[in-house]
Amino acid sequence: MSKLINVSDEVYEELKRRKRDSSFSVVITRLLKAGESNKERILAFAGSNCIDEKKVNDSKKEWKKWSKRYA
Repeated sequence: MSKLINVSDEVYEELKRRKRDSSFSVVITRLLKAGESNKERILAFAGSNCIDEKKVNDSKKEWKKWSKRYA
């Protein structure tokens, strides 16, 4: 089954560049598997503006508070 997704022109061009003779699904799967433990590759692919480091750090602090209280 296929699904329709929307991506920016920049992401599309990058996927198309990496695609070569593969399908887009193969390229995306390969990027996801390779990027699971590689933050730099994910940020380079998705764009460094997609993650707000302050929000991430705030979330980590709140998670620690929650886990101390309830876990």
